[in-house]
Amino acid sequence: MEAKEYLGRFENDIVIAGVAKGIVVPKTSRVPVQNGKLNNTKFGQFLGSNFEYDSKLVIDYYGLLKKSTGFKVRWKALENEVDVKRLESPVVYFASIKIEHIVELDESLAVDFVGFKKYLVHLRKF
Repeated sequence: MEAKEYLGRFENDIVIAGVAKGIVVPKTSRVPVQNGKLNNTKFGQFLGSNFEYDSKLVIDYYGLLKKSTGFKVRWKALENEVDVKRLESPVVYFASIKIEHIVELDESLAVDFVGFKKYLVHLRKF
């Protein structure tokens, strides 16, 4: 499976579905509303800066914070009232997602997970 296609399915079928079912448990954190330095790298260009989801949710891909559309809507609503630098939000850390979570949510994605993870590490240049 192509990495971009895997990314979309991973976010929808694992992260969002996992949070909804209580299998993937996010941590609450104060998240900067502005994009970080990683967004301007090849890593950031591949991942993008946001994903479709109506509620506040952030996915932390090795330091790159990818925000849901619900996060952006909440930020824009508050922006008119106060100068917002950070917004409290549930955060799912990519590194905390285990193969067991993936097998439970969508077994077909388990086969390519290790390769996808290696590809992200390569792009991130650890």
